[in-house]
Amino acid sequence: MQKIPLTLAKPGMILAKPVTRPDGIAVAAAGSELSQSILDRFDTMGVTHVVVEGEPVRLDGQPGGTSYDKRLERLDFLFRKFPDDKWMGQIKRLLDRYFRMKAAASAAVAEAAKAASQPEAAAEPAEKSPTKDA
Repeated sequence: MQKIPLTLAKPGMILAKPVTRPDGIAVAAAGSELSQSILDRFDTMGVTHVVVEGEPVRLDGQPGGTSYDKRLERLDFLFRKFPDDKWMGQIKRLLDRYFRMKAAASAAVAEAAKAASQPEAAAEPAEKSPTKDA
């Protein structure tokens, strides 16, 4: 879930929180799928930000990468004030293990999708190469 400017919202995104006008009146419910007409309507109503579900969107407009890797990088910084606290150390280790597991799972899914998208012709030359050696 991430709060993003309306300019970065794209059709197909799902709202994580209701959208309200600046005067507080709700105009869309959480769980609604955004369409271009809804985004245009939000713009005319003065809505500036929406909270969407899913992986984070980079605020420079580029698609987000794996957020788990970014979170792993920040753990040392986030727990810097508690170097000797046994409980905070345990929480840090649990988060580290969790983010590593999720990052590995995301990488495996991406690799499987990449392998599935490649044509099967790439597998045929590998089968033919042993016959050349014989």
